[in-house]
This record gives sequence, C-alpha cells and structure tokens, in this order.
Amino acid sequence: MLLSCALALALSARPAAAADDEGYAMNDVGATLTLPRGWEMQEWSDWNFKAKTSDGVLMRLYLTPFQVEPSPEAATAWGGMFQQELEGEGGADFAPPAVGVADISLQGSTRKAATADLSFTFEKQATKGVLHAVSFPAKGQTVHIETITAARNDKAGSAALSSLLANLHIDQGPLDTGPARVSTDAGFAFSAPEGWRAPLSGELSGTRKVTGRVGESDLKPERCAALIRPPAVGDPDVIFACSLYKHLGIVDAYSFEGVEAEVYQLFFGKADKPVDHAAQVQVGDRLGFLYRPPVAGHAVRLAVAPYDKGVVVMWAMGNHLDDAGIDAAVQAVLPTVEYTDPDGGQPIVALDKRVSYYLSYRPTSPVVLGPAIGLVLLIGGGVLLARKRTPAYHDDDTHV
Repeated sequence: MLLSCALALALSARPAAAADDEGYAMNDVGATLTLPRGWEMQEWSDWNFKAKTSDGVLMRLYLTPFQVEPSPEAATAWGGMFQQELEGEGGADFAPPAVGVADISLQGSTRKAATADLSFTFEKQATKGVLHAVSFPAKGQTVHIETITAARNDKAGSAALSSLLANLHIDQGPLDTGPARVSTDAGFAFSAPEGWRAPLSGELSGTRKVTGRVGESDLKPERCAALIRPPAVGDPDVIFACSLYKHLGIVDAYSFEGVEAEVYQLFFGKADKPVDHAAQVQVGDRLGFLYRPPVAGHAVRLAVAPYDKGVVVMWAMGNHLDDAGIDAAVQAVLPTVEYTDPDGGQPIVALDKRVSYYLSYRPTSPVVLGPAIGLVLLIGGGVLLARKRTPAYHDDDTHV
C-alpha cells in the first residue's frame, strides 16, 4: 500500500476479544461500533477508535470537546482541522476542501452532519491521497469519523465510510442545551444572544480555560454564570458574570465620572497597557460601566454594575468574534440582566457614602442646601437670641 508511514495506525491495540460480535463500546462518545467484515481494529478507547482494512483504507473516530451543530461554517473549520492533522502526518499539496451539510445514515437512525472531502499528496511517496469525513454532535461533544486512502482507491474509501456509519449505533444523542437564560445564587440572571448558550458540564473545562485568563477559573454557580458560543475548533467565545464584594455608593449621571475612577483603579490600576475610561451603559435597570481593554488578538469587554451584594462583573471574551461581533453580543446581553434578590437587588449605600455623594457631586441639591440653610438660620437665630439676653449695665470708675 502506498500510504505514508506517518499515517500508519499500527498502535498498541486492545485485544479484540468478543468485540467483533458485540461491538466496540465508546462511553465518552455514547456509541457502539460494530466493525464490518474485513476491518482490523488498531486502537480503541472510550473517546477514540482506529482501524484499517487489508486494501489500504485507514479509519479513525475521535472527539472534539464542544457540542456543535453542523453548519457550512463549522464544516469549513473542521475541514481546516483535518488538513492541519494531515499536514502533520506528511500530507501536502492540498486542494481546497469540499465541505457541506448532509443527512447520514447510522445504525437505526439518521443524523445531520457536516461533511468534508480533501485531496492531497503523501509527500514522501509523492502519491495522491483522499480523506472523507463526517462530523456530528453527540453527548456534549462532536464526533468526527474519517477514512483515508490513496486516490486510486477513492471509491473504496468513500464506501468504507458509509459502511462504518451504518454499523455505528448512537447510544446517547446530543445533550439538551437547556434554557437560553442563566442565573446564579448570587442574585442576578441574564439571557443568551442568538448563537450563544450555557456550557454543558463537559464543556466547562474549556470554558474555564478562557475565563481563567482574567482570574476566574472556577465559575462557581454560587457567584457566577456563563454563556458560550461553542466553537467548531479552538476555544469558545465566552460571556460570564460574577459577583464581587465591592460597594460603590450611588452611581448616576452626577457621580459617574468620580465613581468610575474608583472602578478603573480596581481593575486597571496595574495594567501594563493604558485602558480607555468607561462608557456609560445600562446594565439591566441601572447605570453601569463598560470598558474595552486592548488585548492583542482578542476582543474583550468588561461591564460593571452595582447591586445589593456589591457589583456584578461581566466579561465578554472573543476568541473567534471580532470587535464588532463581541460588541453586538454584549449589547444584546446587557439589557437582559435582572437583579433577582428582594427589592430588585438595589445597591446598599452606607450613610457615609450617601453624605459624600451629595457633598461631592450635588452640593446644590435641596438635600444639601436645605439642611445648610436650616443650619445658617439656626446659628443666626442663636446669635440674635444671645444678644437679646445680654444684661444692660453702666460701668464707671466711681467708688465710695
């Protein structure tokens, strides 16, 4: 067989045992594969499978960590992923991949899948090769199944993929992605824009990888909630919000600039690069702060708003979306923020901060002028009263 040595799948294998009859169960995939006659298993685990035929068709099944619906955009991304893998195994001279979305026939079911067909050259042997692949969601992840063979054996490679799919039984289908609204035990909730959703439990590790870049690697539901835009390849776009115990006092149009200086120092006082000061935004029913910190290669936004437990800190982190895309997502989320504690999560303002607010930002307010005028009148009245009570007497130097 004129196949690249780099593509050889002669890896340490589990004993076939009775799996030829019972099928090979892959728990992480949520599927069982029964190999058609003529196939030899090369590698088998809960998350992947590799096999070959005597006439030179290689097969591999594996997972990527996000449950992604098939689409032309996803198919293009997966086509690029297949090409990158083959390049690392000695493939070269790739023709533009043919990608699409189609129905595939599995054992006992039909599933919508992304498809990709690649033509390339096995570089060492200077032999043409072809890859046929399908990708579809299952059990919180995406399943990819490929067949690879020499171009002269293309029909066998294509038929092999169809035969493998017909012998693949999905024991557990895609997981329910749940409601489009997320909430926390910390007293706030918000809704997902189109194309976004809450991460599934198996997707939390990849989500935390992103949120950890700004120091939030736990995403505990006691204080945080998150949304993702699940990626075909790579890290997800993430919007997440957590509570922070930091009371700001009264935030309104009068105090915005002064309080913003305090918020700026909290988040960017030690930043390596200068960050523009915040713009005013509505975060739910109240005024908040929106920052656009410069991060090379990523669109990042930070919104901060006061509530009864301190502040809600919401980050939006783009790994695939550009600035316009992440701005659109943020502008869609912010109006949906709801403060779910009693009294609508109204900020708690201590007396000293309330007094400071009026003295610093609204010195001409009736709240300030009223007591001030009253104090002046009180002092003035006291002076007049004191004068009226002063006893009259005549002082001279005459002594008896």
